Amino acid sequence: MSDWIKVNAPGGDSFDAYVARPASGRGPGIVVIQEIFGVNANIRGVADRLAGEGYFAVAPDLFWRRERRVDLAAKSEQDWEKAFALYKGFDVDRGIDDLK
Repeated sequence: MSDWIKVNAPGGDSFDAYVARPASGRGPGIVVIQEIFGVNANIRGVADRLAGEGYFAVAPDLFWRRERRVDLAAKSEQDWEKAFALYKGFDVDRGIDDLK
């Protein structure tokens, strides 16, 4: 089973994370870090596959401060341009704080 959840962020805001649970409902946890295309179908698929192997997989939306739930397919020049723009504006330190 998989769905989106809200995660509390430092400072009182919140962001979304894609969660894929193993059939047993229990298992070791693993964080799936998005690529520059967001928590797209590929990343969700990775989380789902890990859940199928017994892991509780979470893929946090790291670009949420710029744009929520980015889901780029990386099949067009526009997708690549947007992805690099989001990446260039990404604050790594704040992103790490979000994951703590």
